[in-house]
Amino acid sequence: MTEAEKFAEMTKDELIKILDRLQDEKKEQAKKDNASVYERLSKVDVSKFVDKKNGLNYLSWAKAWGLVKSIFPDASYKLREYPYYTQTADGNYQQIGTHDYLRTEYGVEVEASVTIKGETYSSKLYVMDFHNRALDPKKVTYFEINKTQMRALTKALAFAGLGLNIYAGEDLPSSDEKTPQRKERVTEQELIEKARKSKTQYGGGNELVTDIVGLEIDGDKQANAFLNQWCEKDQKNKNLYKFIIKNQLATHGMKVGA
Repeated sequence: MTEAEKFAEMTKDELIKILDRLQDEKKEQAKKDNASVYERLSKVDVSKFVDKKNGLNYLSWAKAWGLVKSIFPDASYKLREYPYYTQTADGNYQQIGTHDYLRTEYGVEVEASVTIKGETYSSKLYVMDFHNRALDPKKVTYFEINKTQMRALTKALAFAGLGLNIYAGEDLPSSDEKTPQRKERVTEQELIEKARKSKTQYGGGNELVTDIVGLEIDGDKQANAFLNQWCEKDQKNKNLYKFIIKNQLATHGMKVGA
């Protein structure tokens, strides 16, 4: 029996149930598609993918990237290309190509960015030793550069929400030497408490970010304009704002126009 014949034999109620189910599935899919990147990735439990090195928990770039691609197949990443120059006979400098790293007097810099659903998250790092000090740019090997690029990629994914609670602003050192034991995990409650205490300069004073978000929710246009610029200035600010909204941490300790 063909599908058309099966439908032909169904009662009106049966057809309505099928249509309702399809409609519900469509709504659920639309809901998933419309969820922000941060909301989706911050809910991923990465604990079973965590490895340990030098007493620290970390998420490898391969596992992090695999998790993101399983949720957002169209996600892509890019390593920044820096121009490099040579001096010509007349004393001028001419660009002759690009490198995916930049040697400076302070060290070797790399940058990785990931684009997910049109949103781009970036992370810039220096190649460092186990003390988190920049290595001598003249002695850095490409193996060390490549490792740092992948760390930058994983950190960019953390800015997007994946495994952010594991890293909590700390980077895994490049060296195999042992480092002092550090706090391995930051709990959700600790992140909430940190968000509640976060302050920034606003209206001539050092104000709680949760209060400014509260003003925005109450319809304060000045707070809304400030938060838009504040989030655009730094990805960390944007992530904090989203975290406050997601966890309903906005407070109302300021007066409108304060």
